[in-house]
Formats: sequence, C-alpha cells, structure tokens
Amino acid sequence: MALTKEKNITLVGHSTINGTEVARFNAQIATDLNAQTTTNTYIYNQELYRKNLKQVRDDSDEFRSYVRSQEDEAFKELTEETIEE
Repeated sequence: MALTKEKNITLVGHSTINGTEVARFNAQIATDLNAQTTTNTYIYNQELYRKNLKQVRDDSDEFRSYVRSQEDEAFKELTEETIEE
C-alpha cells in the first residue's frame, strides 16, 4: 500500500459590469501527471454579456493569461522538486 498525493490549484475570475457579475471564469490546474486541467466560463447575465461582449471577452483573455502564468509557475516548481529528489 502506498500513499498517493495530488495537488490541484483553483483559480477564479469574475467579469463584472456596473456591479453585476456577468461571467465567472474558473480553472483547475492539475500538477499531477494523471489528473486533468480544466478551464470553464459561466455566463450569468445573457443581456449584459451581449451588450458588453468585448469587455467580457477581454476579461476572459486576461484570465486565460493569468492561468498560463500560474501553470508556468506550478510546473517550474514541480520540475525543481523532481530535480532535487
């Protein structure tokens, strides 16, 4: 019997227009090679989404860039840990 460990990083972003949450973005970054990394977008207000499509898409692009930077950092740490072992 062996202990199996898994580490996931959860990231959340909110696209808000005039105080109303229009969309939410979330990502799960899997640091285990056998786990899955996922990114999701949820639209909560279709009317505001359609009226502010450019802003919400810009927010989505900014969130995806943030996810990539966090992946880079997490994977760098994993590589350094593997080298030390």
